[in-house]
Amino acid sequence: MSAALGGVARRWSPSERPIRLYQTGIVLIAALAAVSLLPSPAPVLWVVRALTLSLAPPLALLAAALAVVAVFAGDLVFAVVAAVTAGAQVCVAGAQWGQALAMGVRPSLASAFLDLTGFLRARAPETRELVTRDGVSLPLGVWHPADRTTTGPAVVLVHGGGWAGGNWRQLRAYANWLADNGYRAVCISYRLAPPARWDVAPFDVIDGVRWVEAHAGALGVDPDRVALFGSSAGGHLALLAASLGEHPRPRAVVSVYGPVDLLSLYDTLRHKRVSPVGREVAPLVDFLGGTPQEVADRWEWSSPIAHVESAPARVCVVTGAQDQWVPLETITPYMVAPELPTLVSLKRADHCFDLVWGSIPAQAARFVVLEFLRQAFAR
Repeated sequence: MSAALGGVARRWSPSERPIRLYQTGIVLIAALAAVSLLPSPAPVLWVVRALTLSLAPPLALLAAALAVVAVFAGDLVFAVVAAVTAGAQVCVAGAQWGQALAMGVRPSLASAFLDLTGFLRARAPETRELVTRDGVSLPLGVWHPADRTTTGPAVVLVHGGGWAGGNWRQLRAYANWLADNGYRAVCISYRLAPPARWDVAPFDVIDGVRWVEAHAGALGVDPDRVALFGSSAGGHLALLAASLGEHPRPRAVVSVYGPVDLLSLYDTLRHKRVSPVGREVAPLVDFLGGTPQEVADRWEWSSPIAHVESAPARVCVVTGAQDQWVPLETITPYMVAPELPTLVSLKRADHCFDLVWGSIPAQAARFVVLEFLRQAFAR
């Protein structure tokens, strides 16, 4: 019995615990780095990939620190693994940093390391209700700038979620940030699939713009300076709603990793097969109520690229160069009209790169959006 207890004590002695701990850390970070290099990981690993790319600077520092620990422990194999992992993450962060500098951004390393969640700091909005053209009530939230005494521009924000999830609070970090920069920010709702919402969701967005115009006086909004902002599915709806010719038309549109050609996206995802058969395109099929073979006219009408000639004169599209859910090649054909010049593709960034609020791609995206809005609203 005493021999057995002695063996247990040796296996869990304090001197061995740090070794096991740092080895586990090295293996974990190396696995994360490997996932971030995969071209089309399975959906279950997508969030891991997106977060790893966004967290490249802190992961590089952590891997380097673990490499030093391994060297002092005399564990050269794990030291080499940690050093290689740190180097890989430095390359990712370096590509992001270099592009940001070339764009005129001065990224904050402190934010990249520490500012992980912008939505937690967002202050409480003024909650209101929108009644759509067919009488459906939808909630919304309004964020005001510090100075509410002067009339100013407004941004209507449309959340993502694959047309089937999310709510108006999803973009509260962006809304809070816009309000801090002098804009009235209005996060709206739209009806979600299933059932198919292709014929109502874009008009819910238009009704959201109309609501802002109707309440411009109370909100302190200049009705001639209203922009639409959407992310993912919300970016698609923002582009589509702004291009349907209904009034009032927004002065500008910002789409952050939003689809523009649904049929091309369907074909691309089916070809990549990033998930079990059918799952990768299920949100599209649910939103449109059928496959391209079943309801071809809906797929064409619901694609902003089909309405590119009637799009607003000011459109900004920001996306990740490594976006696996809305690949860059499905977006670039949209940017063909001379009036639509603003396409920013962020290096080493996946879909939802702004999940980490302080990441270098997220900082670059916010810089681009802010400069775009300033130019769009300039008199």
